[in-house]
Amino acid sequence: MRLSHPKIEGNLQASKWLSHRALLDSGEMQSLLSSLPSFSIYNVSELVDIQTARISIEDFLVRYVDYITTIKAGLIPDEKHLKPYFSAAFSANPHALYAMKAGKGQYIIKAKEPVIQLGLHHFTFSAQQNTFHSMVHSEEAVTWGIQFSYPQLYSNSIDNDLIEIYKDRGNPNTQLFQTLAKWMRAHTTPTPFIVEGKPLNATFRLGKQSQVWAKVHPQLEHFRLSL
Repeated sequence: MRLSHPKIEGNLQASKWLSHRALLDSGEMQSLLSSLPSFSIYNVSELVDIQTARISIEDFLVRYVDYITTIKAGLIPDEKHLKPYFSAAFSANPHALYAMKAGKGQYIIKAKEPVIQLGLHHFTFSAQQNTFHSMVHSEEAVTWGIQFSYPQLYSNSIDNDLIEIYKDRGNPNTQLFQTLAKWMRAHTTPTPFIVEGKPLNATFRLGKQSQVWAKVHPQLEHFRLSL
């Protein structure tokens, strides 16, 4: 991990993010990660030492298995220990990130170029509007897998050029996200909820192998949702 500073690397500004949000079975998550070009996972959500800046794929999968196993048991996952993993960054280009010293042997991992940004995905449902709302953080929100996001445009304060990164098919991280998107389209579906006896598909997705156990999700009853 290269040591540097924003004065040297510049500040990343990204916009027009594309996102894929899905609840996958643990086997599906392993299949997704195996389908991707070579990449690394970086802890970008907390202070780290250089040795823990990267998260192994094996450790990521262990945490995801725990998360899914808890839901299958009809329990709500404790997410406070999941943030370093599910708010991490995927990058096929190690030069897209660097470590900035924060004192006492700790560092902040920052991106200078676009990476795939992960986030814990939650949603709520409005019966009045008959609408789902994603990425809502409240005690009532339903935990529903991970959001994977990548920008279409970015600039760096060093040169200020606006770059259409999503059109750059030669960029390793663009290729990484486009491969992820292709897998999502092939192996997931819009989540097929039933609301008061009527079907209503959400835009966030559900793995094709996950629908049976997702029916026991402990937070759906609050919004009178079923699968």
